[in-house]
Amino acid sequence: MADKSQPGREPHEVLPQRREVAVRGVVQGVGFRPFVYRLAFEEGLAGSIGNDTDGVTIEIEGPSASLDSFLARLRSEAPPLSRIDSISVREAKATGETGFRIVASEVLGRVSTGIPADAATCPDCIRELLSPDDRRYRYPFLNCTNCGPRYTITRRIPYDRPQTSMARFKMCPACQAEYDDPANRRFHAQPNACWDCGPQLALVNADGTSISAAPPVAETISRLAAGQILAIKGIGGFHLAVDAANEAAVLRLRQRKHRYGKPLAVMVRDLEAARAICDIAEAEENLLTTAARPIVLVRKRDNGPIAPSVAPGIPWLGLFLPYAPLHHLLFADSRIHALVMTSANLSEEPIAIDNDEARARLGAIADAFLLHNREILQRCDDSVTAIVDGAPQLIRRARGFVPLGVPLPLDAPPLLAVGGHLKNVFALARGRFVYQSQHLGDLENLTGLNFFRESLDHLMRTFEIEPETVVHDLHPGYLSTEWAKQWAAERNLPLIAVQHHHAHIAGCMAEHGIESATIGLSLDGTGYGTDGRIWGGEVLIGRLDSFERFAHLDYVPMPGGEAAIREPWRMALGHLHRAEFDIESPEILNLLGAKQSEARVLRRMIERGVNAPLTSSCGRLFDAVAAVILRRTHVDYEAQAAIELEGLAVSEPFETSDTYAYELELIGGNWLAREPARISASPLWRALIRDLNANVPKPRIAARFHAAVASGFIRAAIEARFATAITQVALSGGCMHNRRLAHLLRTGLEFEGFRVLQHRNVSPGDGGLSYGQAAVAAAILQKLRAES
Repeated sequence: MADKSQPGREPHEVLPQRREVAVRGVVQGVGFRPFVYRLAFEEGLAGSIGNDTDGVTIEIEGPSASLDSFLARLRSEAPPLSRIDSISVREAKATGETGFRIVASEVLGRVSTGIPADAATCPDCIRELLSPDDRRYRYPFLNCTNCGPRYTITRRIPYDRPQTSMARFKMCPACQAEYDDPANRRFHAQPNACWDCGPQLALVNADGTSISAAPPVAETISRLAAGQILAIKGIGGFHLAVDAANEAAVLRLRQRKHRYGKPLAVMVRDLEAARAICDIAEAEENLLTTAARPIVLVRKRDNGPIAPSVAPGIPWLGLFLPYAPLHHLLFADSRIHALVMTSANLSEEPIAIDNDEARARLGAIADAFLLHNREILQRCDDSVTAIVDGAPQLIRRARGFVPLGVPLPLDAPPLLAVGGHLKNVFALARGRFVYQSQHLGDLENLTGLNFFRESLDHLMRTFEIEPETVVHDLHPGYLSTEWAKQWAAERNLPLIAVQHHHAHIAGCMAEHGIESATIGLSLDGTGYGTDGRIWGGEVLIGRLDSFERFAHLDYVPMPGGEAAIREPWRMALGHLHRAEFDIESPEILNLLGAKQSEARVLRRMIERGVNAPLTSSCGRLFDAVAAVILRRTHVDYEAQAAIELEGLAVSEPFETSDTYAYELELIGGNWLAREPARISASPLWRALIRDLNANVPKPRIAARFHAAVASGFIRAAIEARFATAITQVALSGGCMHNRRLAHLLRTGLEFEGFRVLQHRNVSPGDGGLSYGQAAVAAAILQKLRAES
């Protein structure tokens, strides 16, 4: 008997159905269309897939059960470099279509899809690279849909070859055949190329003349083995490379680069080589081998083969693995074991990316230049990470992570957040995502500002975001603030100023999807306060749209102003004077290696309030203690004293019972009076000096100091909970890069019953500031819309 609901059909005949599927997220340039093509083939489905400005759109037709299986596998088996934010499905009328096609990209409306980050060479490509029988044997630019450059070669989206710097390289018949073959790993791999049709290497002198003594890679290896400095063009810019075991070569690089103390990153062949140099935990190995291939800060082994000048004064080494085919070729030679691979620039300048620019800027540093002719469209340094308190933490967010969007817990209108002054990173926001720029460095000069403008133009063009609001730090003297005001005025755009430490805490809250009131511990070096003073040791009661100051480190003078940042002994005298020590006494002068005449001048500055601004900075407290314990009188790079102080304590157990007493003194009665409490460091200083005089081992003193800082702020959080009934604490600020401090704070707060929030997707330091600024601005604008 025929099925009455479907006249003319057999009883068990399966009717085709059609569905329109929109996938949003990072789904372009990651092999998503080939993946869907293969998935449809395996499920026996017809239809098409194409890129658009929102992601990809799929038309799919076939039996209902097969469609359901297809949709389930779409998310569970997605390519490793993809990130699916949403899948929307709607029913459509079946057309009887047969076969499955990849259709041309459609560019309609506003861009909202993500661009993939650059990804390390995959195992399949490495095997081809090193196989003599493969047609891409030793080809330094091979890639596939699972690896290779993405963001740094992309002009705009949709991500297709004509929109990249590979547009000038016409694929040869063999590469085109791979590109067109759905069964091939290079199906629609946009940077696909080979020896016959792709980019090429050249080794030249600083004046551009060719060095033809041997093939470029072989000659580069010989020169590195001989101790020369090579400028090597990579994915996001040039590296300056030397043999990491050659102390003379490393010292020569430091002298030419004017980078005298800051640690240098080291690239090694593989994990086995890494283990021979450093003591690496499983979590660190996992981080080293992610597709992003970041630099990971790991513990050095004693008496290892790395030159002492690579990372002087600290127990950690910035280690990373090869991530481009060229790197693998360098390490395929037995003479190369470990290479210093540091950003190719003079200190604090942007990394060089253009061949002519590199030869002009680096001619006095590099002995030779290994160039290639694939244009780098965006400067992008190597990312820096560490395992902090058992989880990955971003210290510098750049290659491998940018420009992946970071979710927001609320909708943001199009806005620009310009970040801070040091470690600048700006951010564009729209909807539920913030797109942070790569690490831009310190905005100290016109060169840095031009890099900022160049990167902003590129990201605005790429995502087609035209900001309607500009957000900046409260500090009136930041170059980023001055630029933001001028840029907004030229476009008649409104401005929102966000206090530095509020932005830090708001960023941590937003990462966790929290908008409600939270206790925030924001500990860093410098931030402009609402009272015009320099903050940095803050206990805040914050929401995304507002905050109040509950407590802070007691104000101490910074004799000499910014000179006290470069010369920590000045901060030590400021703290010791506040703790009522005689800073001209032989005992104090001997501890610091200071002259009485110098101490007398600083004492007068402090007592007269002349060029001695007040600060509540936790970072400056670390500097002061390092000056006393380590005699660190001057620093060569930001946070050097604090990093060395943490390193001094690295062999000591994480303990909180062996601590100095911190005195928490409430000023003005109680929280209802809205008068912030003061956390005095004076008892700590008296105990610390006593221990030094008693010859207590300095590593133990350093460990006790860390425990004391954690204990003091935990007690402040407990007082804040008592006053407000808030039970969650957000930890942020540059001091949260300190492994010991972060661990002691988190474990101590959890012991006291708090829920603790820590950064994971953005840096807790100033590199994450723009994300927090965007979150604050989005909340303020949302509130204004609700009130209007």
